[in-house]
Amino acid sequence: MSLPLIAMTLHQSGMATAWVGVICGLPWLALMILSPVIPMIVAHLGLQRTVLTGILTSIVVFTGFALTHSVAMWSVLLFLQGGTLALRWAAMDAWIAGAVADNSRGRLVATYELVASFSMAAGPGFLAVLGLGAGPFSACAALAAFSAILVLAAGREPPAPVVAEARVRPWRIVSLEKAAFIGIFLVGFTESSNVTLLPVLALRLGLAPRAAALLVMMVQAGVAGGSVMFGMLADFCSRRSMFLAIWLAASLAPLVVSVVLGGTGAWPVLVVWGLAQGSLFTLGMVMLGARFQGPALGPAVALAMAIYTAGGIFGPPCIGAMMALLGPYGMIYGLAGLAFVALAAGSCFEVFRPHVVLLGQDTTGRIA
Repeated sequence: MSLPLIAMTLHQSGMATAWVGVICGLPWLALMILSPVIPMIVAHLGLQRTVLTGILTSIVVFTGFALTHSVAMWSVLLFLQGGTLALRWAAMDAWIAGAVADNSRGRLVATYELVASFSMAAGPGFLAVLGLGAGPFSACAALAAFSAILVLAAGREPPAPVVAEARVRPWRIVSLEKAAFIGIFLVGFTESSNVTLLPVLALRLGLAPRAAALLVMMVQAGVAGGSVMFGMLADFCSRRSMFLAIWLAASLAPLVVSVVLGGTGAWPVLVVWGLAQGSLFTLGMVMLGARFQGPALGPAVALAMAIYTAGGIFGPPCIGAMMALLGPYGMIYGLAGLAFVALAAGSCFEVFRPHVVLLGQDTTGRIA
């Protein structure tokens, strides 16, 4: 929620765009570093307590943002914010992907991604209403406190059965769903760049802070809509055809944005761009849930989270550097170029996609 607020505040303080990207990439770095220990934390605390720990820590982080404008303190708080995201996020994805039958998995993943997308849009929404300053951060803290109340009201989850750990090699997982993992990396790269640097691009083009925040809201509204729309369609249509068509849209949308940005015509294009991002991630997770079952599902989802996070780490610094070299539209050209390369690679991998389902054990009982 807070990254657009941080990015615009740092930009207006005179910080170079490349450095804004580096600092705003810190939450993704923390997410990557902490992800390996999250399963142990969940096993020790349980799902509800893990989520509550993340929410309560995020309240402290948002309060810290409201009370200080020190870049050094904000860097520490951003890193800590990545840890809170890991606590809230990592415990949920494997359950969401594996708890239902294949013919209804898309709808459940869509609903999950819808809620996540609306939470990411809340920060820009608060900024558009309250303007820069402590107000949006305080509103984010209040929203986090409300979500903690909802988690408490839901009650403790039932005890999870104890199962043997599955040791599925990462290269084996990636080899079976290369296109899905490339798409998930692209979404992480693009989404982190949009949330962080799209408002900076708007400010450099002369838009007011509130208008810049609304651009991010349009993209995130599209992400939410794409998660729901294509997640539901994934239960009834060819997932492979949808995946490649959406990938093409994700490649073309940034180029159209570069033409219409600054006018009212930018809003529907930004929504379409968001639709492509949300649906690409949702379809990727649905495809993983269909491909990997049993003991193999947990490692596959954990790897997807790590790859998405890697995209989030590299996105803001790389696109910030492109903007420093090529001007504001370096962001658009960089994202479009990466999307076209990913589309070409993903199309090739989909053509030769193997038709097997990985359960985590072979017929002899050994882990695959």
